[in-house]
Amino acid sequence: MLPEPPEAALAALDSVDLRAHTATLSSDAFEGRGTGTAGERKTVDYIIAQMREIGLEGGMPDGSFRQPVPLRSVRTTEAENIAFAPEAGGTPMPLAYGPDIIGTPGGTISNLDLAGAEIVFVGYGITNPGYDWDDYKDTDVRGKIVVSFVNDPPATSSEPTLFQADTLTYNGRWTYKYEEARRRGALGMLLVHTEATAGYPFSVLNGDAYGEHYKNVEVPEGALALAGWISEQAARGLARMGGMSLEDWFRMAGSRSFQPVSVPATFEASMAFAHAEGVTGTNVVGKLPGADAAQEAVVYTAHHDHLGIDREAEARGEDGIYNGAIDNASGVAMLLEIAEAFVASGPPPRRSVYFVTVSAEESGLLGSAHFAANSPVPLRDIIANVNVDSGNLYGETDDIVGIGAERSEMFGYLTEAARAEGLRVTMDVAPNQGLFFRSDQLAFARGGVPAVFINTGESYRGRPADYAAQVRADYRGKRYHQPGDEMTDDLSFGGILQQTRVAFRIGYGIATSDLRPQWRPSEAFAETRRASEAGR
Repeated sequence: MLPEPPEAALAALDSVDLRAHTATLSSDAFEGRGTGTAGERKTVDYIIAQMREIGLEGGMPDGSFRQPVPLRSVRTTEAENIAFAPEAGGTPMPLAYGPDIIGTPGGTISNLDLAGAEIVFVGYGITNPGYDWDDYKDTDVRGKIVVSFVNDPPATSSEPTLFQADTLTYNGRWTYKYEEARRRGALGMLLVHTEATAGYPFSVLNGDAYGEHYKNVEVPEGALALAGWISEQAARGLARMGGMSLEDWFRMAGSRSFQPVSVPATFEASMAFAHAEGVTGTNVVGKLPGADAAQEAVVYTAHHDHLGIDREAEARGEDGIYNGAIDNASGVAMLLEIAEAFVASGPPPRRSVYFVTVSAEESGLLGSAHFAANSPVPLRDIIANVNVDSGNLYGETDDIVGIGAERSEMFGYLTEAARAEGLRVTMDVAPNQGLFFRSDQLAFARGGVPAVFINTGESYRGRPADYAAQVRADYRGKRYHQPGDEMTDDLSFGGILQQTRVAFRIGYGIATSDLRPQWRPSEAFAETRRASEAGR
């Protein structure tokens, strides 16, 4: 059972403060909190000032709050003459950079001039012996452009748990697809975007077509010359060049017997890229020292970065600031409120509690990965991670979702904490979107730390049954990774307060007790945990 927090701690959780932090961090003054920018520096200063006022210590070994995250950046500066060209002659299909295709190199090339690059469709681009699945078979894709769907192959009636059924596995993530293509020596990879498989419109991607994209400083061996996406319309045109439809491709790719398809077309492009070294993001690490088990820790995370400013949009007289009110000023507000509640709870908890806001989440979870690789606490001594990202600003609910909680005993703790707040736990309605692999808890899970991502429920109080679907459509269409994600009068802070109280209860219960959540034995992360604990 989770220990009950003191009433003074729960009283410290306040929707007024949640609103104030969210409004401040998402204001134009913070310039969209772009990684490595003046806006991020101002954000970091604000968070540190708040942590100090709350009473936290710097969580780094030297007592500071700042953890530098070394990065490099790449930006597409020119993109011309991009097309799929039929091998047998005929009219090439031009691809407009932004509306039809986007991409950057995995390495440090400054120019990409392609003509006649062979194209191979590789289904879902997955090789996983555990599922007896190999989309590449023995096809040599060295020096070629591979095209792949995102997500996992669908489960079938004969294999209803194939690739965990509707729950996205790591093999379904775009990061894995690029990694596998690189390992096989591909020249480049183009991922097929559909709103059904990606979970958001292509405009989310093309809105940042010419923006800064951050990557790890280390360039992987055999880095792809182009790692990109194509629109559904472009993919349909490419399939037609091979005498097929996109539906044919989906049907073929859903079978274990799938064979890669050499498309009778080539890819051509002329692109230029600007690179910058020495880009540095900053993680903020605050600490509440524990008492008799201070060497162990519970870690709360929220990413403070967003997409910065689109200068070209501003030059056109448009709103170019990606304020990121929901994503993720709201999560930082939750984290700060939770820290305040811990301090208000009285004597220090048994275990230490770290409050970490990370950089470069929008660039591929780079800040949290850096923290996990350079944690001030060995991962084997981090008992649990509670991640807060994009809080519910649409109204109170009767339920709550914990992404990834079902993978470990965190589900039981979530259920207890939710019940104490008069809420029930429901499951993710879109498990195929892979939210567990799309936020900062992933870095901890991959290191063996049981983790949960606190998410929004489905049953909004006083609203019709389809209101949750309306909320998701509104968010995806008007806010997600768009300048429209800013503070507006219609945002409500009752729902996020519910989430904050539940998230606090989970971490408080673990930090003040000897509870040690374990992964389900079938989870791959369980073996990582066993290995790390054996290394004590």
